[in-house]
Amino acid sequence: MSALTRSALLSVLFAASLAWGDEGEIASYQVEIDAPSDIENLLERYLDLYRWRDEKKTTPESLQLLVDRTPQEAAALLHTQGYFSSKIKSRLEQNGGNYRAVVEVDPGPLTRVGKIDFQLIGAVTEDEAFYKRVLNRLEGGWALAEGDVFTQAAWSETKQRVVNRMLARRYLTAHVTKSEVSVDPASNRADITMVIDSGPAYVFGPVTIKGLQRYPERIVKNRIDLQEGGEYRRKELSDLQSDLQSMPQFGAAVVEAEPSAKPPYVAPVVINLQEVPLNKLALSLGYSTNTGPRAEAQYSYNNLLDRGWVGGIRAKLDGDEQEGELSIDFPQFKSGYSHRAYVNYTSSTVEGLDTETYKGGVSRTRKEDLIDRTMGIEYLRERRVNADGNLERPQALVAYYKWIRRDLDNRRDPKSGNILQLEGAGAVQGVATDESFVELYAQGVQYWKVGQADVAFFRLELGQNFTKDPTKVPTDYLFRAGGANSVRGYDYQSLGIISDGTTEPGRVLATATLEYQYAVYKDWRAAVFADYGDAADTWGSFDGQTGVGVGARWVSPVGVLGADLAYGIDAEQWRFYFSLGLTF
Repeated sequence: MSALTRSALLSVLFAASLAWGDEGEIASYQVEIDAPSDIENLLERYLDLYRWRDEKKTTPESLQLLVDRTPQEAAALLHTQGYFSSKIKSRLEQNGGNYRAVVEVDPGPLTRVGKIDFQLIGAVTEDEAFYKRVLNRLEGGWALAEGDVFTQAAWSETKQRVVNRMLARRYLTAHVTKSEVSVDPASNRADITMVIDSGPAYVFGPVTIKGLQRYPERIVKNRIDLQEGGEYRRKELSDLQSDLQSMPQFGAAVVEAEPSAKPPYVAPVVINLQEVPLNKLALSLGYSTNTGPRAEAQYSYNNLLDRGWVGGIRAKLDGDEQEGELSIDFPQFKSGYSHRAYVNYTSSTVEGLDTETYKGGVSRTRKEDLIDRTMGIEYLRERRVNADGNLERPQALVAYYKWIRRDLDNRRDPKSGNILQLEGAGAVQGVATDESFVELYAQGVQYWKVGQADVAFFRLELGQNFTKDPTKVPTDYLFRAGGANSVRGYDYQSLGIISDGTTEPGRVLATATLEYQYAVYKDWRAAVFADYGDAADTWGSFDGQTGVGVGARWVSPVGVLGADLAYGIDAEQWRFYFSLGLTF
């Protein structure tokens, strides 16, 4: 081995005492590897020499067999990383009762991809325009290109990507008929051949629903948007499956196509459903750094009047806030919209402001891949008392619209993408309303991935209520700020119009957050952040407050859990917060 090669090698010695057991057995032995660090790590994980070194019944003879076959085993491992010209030597050394297995590895040059021969055959070739589109789509799935280092992982990923893209539309029986890699160790070149047979083009057949006993079939049929005779698309099946799984009546749903083997090439669809009981009771206890301890009970009945309507009763005690609600959720219509009717009572004492709100309304919601839309109308009647005893009784009949777009790489743990929320609401004086107003609200967040695992994001929130007399507008359509997911370092809803010990809601709102999360270990990150914002009566009286702090983030199975220690610069106070992701 040359001096240059030796300078690039890392020698790792796994020390272990060696003792002779009964009948000539070895208790343990040493292993020494001379190899570049990345290769040494690979061999350490997979070589039998490491797996068996603490085996109590190893004999000198079986250890010699392990050492003798190590070059062949190591070479196979190196092939997966693109080394096809490696030189590997192994030997077993004995010093008295001590044994040591020594493995020397010269990996040689990496093998690179040479010629790529990719062919698509079958019925797809009969439609020239579609064939070209498919071919371009499949070629975009290759994880290997000419001149790239050939690795088994990249080759396996390529095959999986290409086949999955082929299966996505029309050709659900597409398969690989030839998959070959020809390696020339002399030139360190790997030539690739892949042939995919598309099979016949399929259309959707009839839909069969299985597993229904408690609930009416129409609540499922209204979710189905598959056209019999329409072009087969796998995404439509996966979207339908996700949609059915989200329904409160079902614990699981499986949607599968069963392609016919002979013409006409039709793929009937079978939906298998697992129903949940008619009655559901959920109890929860928790703690919010905004409002303190919380307890909630929710009962639902999933088949009112045998129509699949979901009736709900909910009660919540949340620190200084209490809430009760009765609701009916109606199944989704063919249009894709679902509807809800509700009556609600909420009582709270926050920052010196006591409020009691009675409201009832109806809403209409449509959820798509990226966008949720909700429109509705509700009537509110409120009793509002501040710290000096001033009483206000605003009422309003409000029409509102909410639009949310979530374009993220991962909703549980976003690292890139954005969320945008827009809202508008209005009421007209004299129509069960004390004062006319128009409320506009927007909130957005942008994520950036930094390096391999760090994350940065920026959040901006803006709102304004256009009204002459805010004392006649319900609190739900005015603004306060402060607390988690707002301006940290300040108490919950403590930023607004300060009057005699009370923080009253204002007509304008603006808050912003800039945060950087640094990857520390596995699913843990450290965070630094700065928040700024305020709520006020007018933009002229707006006086932004600043909070800064540090925190920890854990990527849990349900989302990013956060713990923050924040300092409110203007209030000169420290506050601690728990949070789960962003709440919109």
